[in-house]
Amino acid sequence: MGGSFSRRGLIAGTAAGLGASTLALPHTDPVRASRRIVTREAAPGRGEVAFRDATLPELRFNDASVTRFWETTGVPVALQMHVDAGVNAGNAYREGFEGTSLYIAEIPAHGPGAFVPMHREDSLDYIAVLQGEIHLLLDEEEILMKTGDVLVQGGNTHGWENRGTGPCRLLCVVMRTRSAGSPG
Repeated sequence: MGGSFSRRGLIAGTAAGLGASTLALPHTDPVRASRRIVTREAAPGRGEVAFRDATLPELRFNDASVTRFWETTGVPVALQMHVDAGVNAGNAYREGFEGTSLYIAEIPAHGPGAFVPMHREDSLDYIAVLQGEIHLLLDEEEILMKTGDVLVQGGNTHGWENRGTGPCRLLCVVMRTRSAGSPG
């Protein structure tokens, strides 16, 4: 385990031909099926559905997948929700991105996608295990996380390994941070 690894580098390298493809296919596998509903205020005091059942981009690499549901361009967020910010959501770890991102990552139990090497990003991440189990790998400790467990991760080096018998689904909220020395 150990070493330096960047999710940004993985995504960029993967997109350059290491086996990733961005798919815009509806989910048919009941394990991965997710329905996204976006609401907004239509008029003062009256809510409405703004977007539902859109085909969302899915990034696949090494049998693992990431489905992006929504992103914002910054914080605080704007509530003008007239454009579906999930249909074109990008990599939350891309260069220059300063917003938030909501996505589900599915880590398979076997094969090359079951292990995500040690890496770190400048972000505060909220991660909840929706299904299955996964080992959170830290520099000097491993923690088995199971369905219902929640992680608040503060920009530290970490990795993941699914040693279970089935896929692990993680609900992730990423909030990019300012780099050291930035105002605010």
